[in-house]
Amino acid sequence: MNVRRVAPVVILAVAVGAAGCGSSKKSSSTSATQTPSGPKLGVTFTKPTKNEKVGTTVTATVHLTNFKLDPKAVGKAPQPGRGHLHFTMDGGKFDYPKYSGANGLLAKKLGVTGKYSPSVTPTIKYKGLPTGKHTLSVQLANNNHSNAGASASVTFRSK
Repeated sequence: MNVRRVAPVVILAVAVGAAGCGSSKKSSSTSATQTPSGPKLGVTFTKPTKNEKVGTTVTATVHLTNFKLDPKAVGKAPQPGRGHLHFTMDGGKFDYPKYSGANGLLAKKLGVTGKYSPSVTPTIKYKGLPTGKHTLSVQLANNNHSNAGASASVTFRSK
């Protein structure tokens, strides 16, 4: 293998991973994923359920598989199966302090307002949602804010 060809690819991968939370790339991009080795990670919504009718305030809860939330390690190097969550309501439309409270304030501090609401707990509350159909997504994030490789979404209706 030619070392000269590998080095730029490795440098690019490290640079993309370091961009993390502030990156404008879509979460579907695999170049920003840094999946530490270990058991298969997973995340599923337990609340709300698919097509559930809720009020204008919704508290969402997720179940994590082989992933531990680690608030003290946020911003540090990735560790297998550890990190935090990135919640996104309707593509980021409601990921502002007005709707996602403390999580939205943290998004503002990190410069990702309108993209997602970070969380170090398996729950998030959105308030003031307009009536209609909404889609909430969650992505497991490594300590350095890169994609850990697992995500889920749920569609529900507010009334």
